[in-house]
Amino acid sequence: MSPNPPQLDQTLQRLWQHLARLAAYLLILVEQSGPGAHPSWIRPSLLAAEALTRRLLMLEVRALGPLRPHPARAAPSNQTTRLATACPTPSKRGFQLTEPIASLRAGFWIEGQKKGHFGPRPQPRILEILDAHLPKSEPDKTTRSNKVAERLHALLAIIDDTAAATRRLARRMAPQAGETALIRKRSPLRAGHPPGARSAQVPDWLRDGLAVVTVELRAPPPLQS
Repeated sequence: MSPNPPQLDQTLQRLWQHLARLAAYLLILVEQSGPGAHPSWIRPSLLAAEALTRRLLMLEVRALGPLRPHPARAAPSNQTTRLATACPTPSKRGFQLTEPIASLRAGFWIEGQKKGHFGPRPQPRILEILDAHLPKSEPDKTTRSNKVAERLHALLAIIDDTAAATRRLARRMAPQAGETALIRKRSPLRAGHPPGARSAQVPDWLRDGLAVVTVELRAPPPLQS
């Protein structure tokens, strides 16, 4: 039995359904447009949908109750690591359970560069201005993968199997027992606004869902009966 109020459970269930429909709709648009040619509003919607998925998983982890610390484990063998590296799960590897934290350099603006781009950017090279026979680059024959489509496939895989994703997140969040004391792991969510929440291109229900879930995560966990 869920410790959440029935009205909250219904709201969370509707958010899961809306996320599945949004991810399926975005996947159709991305696969039809091809890599690098999809509309600009898809990226903020995808960021907000991934952020809402992480926060919904956090609520499910909180419903599990207090997390017990993991015992200290030895380093995995080379054979286990090699098998895990050689056979990744293609449907879920594109979904990140943790949100990246902006570096300190991201807070400084470099003169002469556009907003949203930090650090040195590649500049075009002028070989010979007066030369009429400039070398021409060969057409790119490399097949580019559709990264946005891969992330959408991973998002749909997480939505289809939330129980497995909740267990993964719970294991990541559980403190680990060290030799001297417990080593607590940081939250997988970054501080501040969720990714994509402040974009004007995000649907209203998605923005409102992020606000509701964020407020619920800041509240104390419900009492276990």
